[in-house]
Amino acid sequence: MNNMKPRYLICILFIVTAVASCVKKADIWERAKVNEVKLLSFGFYKADNPDLLIKDFVIKQVNSNNLTVLLPADVDRTKLKARFTVGENDITRVGGVVQKSGETSNDFTVPVDYFLSDGNYNAKYTVTIVKGGDFVWSPIPFTLEDSAVAEVMKVSPVTGFPYIMYKQSRPSSSDARAAMASFENNEWVNKGTISDGVIGSYFDFTFNNTGAPYVTYTDNSATVAQANTVKMFDGAAWTTLGSRGFTPVKVTYNALAFDNDGKLQVFTTVDAAGGGFVRRELAVGIWSNNSWSLAKLPVRASTMVTYRQVAKFKNNAVYLGIYNAITPNSISVYKYENNTWSTLMNAWKDPNGTSISLYDIDIEVDDDGNVYTALADNSSSGTVKHRVIKYDAATQTVSPVGGYIVGSGASSMSLDLALSPIGTPYLFFKNSSNHPTLISFDNETQDWAIPHVFETEVAEELSLDFAPNGDAYATYIKKNKLMIYKYSTP
Repeated sequence: MNNMKPRYLICILFIVTAVASCVKKADIWERAKVNEVKLLSFGFYKADNPDLLIKDFVIKQVNSNNLTVLLPADVDRTKLKARFTVGENDITRVGGVVQKSGETSNDFTVPVDYFLSDGNYNAKYTVTIVKGGDFVWSPIPFTLEDSAVAEVMKVSPVTGFPYIMYKQSRPSSSDARAAMASFENNEWVNKGTISDGVIGSYFDFTFNNTGAPYVTYTDNSATVAQANTVKMFDGAAWTTLGSRGFTPVKVTYNALAFDNDGKLQVFTTVDAAGGGFVRRELAVGIWSNNSWSLAKLPVRASTMVTYRQVAKFKNNAVYLGIYNAITPNSISVYKYENNTWSTLMNAWKDPNGTSISLYDIDIEVDDDGNVYTALADNSSSGTVKHRVIKYDAATQTVSPVGGYIVGSGASSMSLDLALSPIGTPYLFFKNSSNHPTLISFDNETQDWAIPHVFETEVAEELSLDFAPNGDAYATYIKKNKLMIYKYSTP
């Protein structure tokens, strides 16, 4: 009996210990389950980064502590804001700084570690941004039976569809008229012949607030040969605004834009003295109340020879860039806002250069009112090279954007400048072999990235533009054939 009692007590003690152990393990498991520290969702949203992203980039399911996000190559990764969700009591830190979802920005040029803690349990998630493929361009065959000797392409800000206005190529130049086509829902749509007769080589077009195209061109068959004619497309046919050849004398270069009041303004280089203008002076045609009026630009002297001009509507204002073909060559930029013209850049030239190429210029304006100008000058060791400069709206100063770019010779120069929806500059130009080449600005290196050559063929008449969703279109002419490429963001 004395031996039985110790054995009995030992058994009871073993059972109690085992039960207690099970209860303790169950309690630990339950607390771990309840207090699990975990990142539930993660992404970069356009709403949190309106100046950096054109769409949302979200990790659909967080199933690893190492997260990779693919972003377009031109996204500035130095100040991105991430949106995330975690457990109810979890605190999230990066480098000791408490993070607020959708508010705290971080530099994602290197992997970023997110530390989560509820006071008892911790977790770490590493987020790495990978640059998406850049310059993945797909050709769009031009299926309409037509050919061209000159072209201008722009994307409708309303529909996001690209439109091409072109001068037809014909055996007899007297039959070369203006025409237009658009690429809508993966199909070419013929907008028909625009002009009633042969046109000059310089023309332009824009869109009104409903997406209807308006065009301007030198009309060789007008009563005054080579006077300016403006037409609009109403969805079915082309209608002339006023009379054909509304300028009293012949003209050369043209640009046009709608102002914030909905008035169409046409900027024309007068090519013969008359009508109150001297030769090569800028004339401003205004279409209002179904009639044209012509005026001088009040902030520009008549003696400033106007050789090329570019007009853009941005931030409820019209911006006008002009090449001044006087000695020394220079660039002027003007702004029309609240019914008043002002001068942003007055006859600018690089002090290290003596000449700016007259064969092409272009301007673009970003959301902050900064004006980018593409040109070619000889400020780099006396050699003509392509470059982009920036007028800073805040400081009212001009500075270079990246370095110089080696392009084609002056007589064959053609370029087009475009800003992506997030403000990254892209330059479309002909390289030293006259091949169509695209280059973008790298925000990390603060210089131009590696050029992309579309093909090793001679190109003419280059155009580049972006759709609101970030898709880009590039067009040019090769042996009188229209070539079109599309780039879609990843």
